[in-house]
Amino acid sequence: MWSDRYNYYNIQSDPEHTQELATNSVMDALLQTGNFAQKTHQTLSNASHFPWVDITLVKAKDGNFASSTKKTDFINLIAIVCAKGKNIDQQLYIKIFLKVAEKLNWRLYLEADD
Repeated sequence: MWSDRYNYYNIQSDPEHTQELATNSVMDALLQTGNFAQKTHQTLSNASHFPWVDITLVKAKDGNFASSTKKTDFINLIAIVCAKGKNIDQQLYIKIFLKVAEKLNWRLYLEADD
């Protein structure tokens, strides 16, 4: 998906979402960066010093998902929406997202690169 205001990233094992990880361990990996704050059992936002970001931990089916009040023990996708603009260095986001992906042994994808 392309937008002039947002970039959409995914962190996942592969294009088919074949690997699942424990939700708690993924949440811990994201929180340990110090750049994100937990909002709900499956969502995070940016810490005050980090540019705007919205992160959702989900169990996708055929690439589709929805947020839920129901907790899930395992996820297969980290869906990320972040700000895009002239004054926002995308490399700041990418460096952090790549570190998280590496820690989980997953990959970072930019949705526009489908």
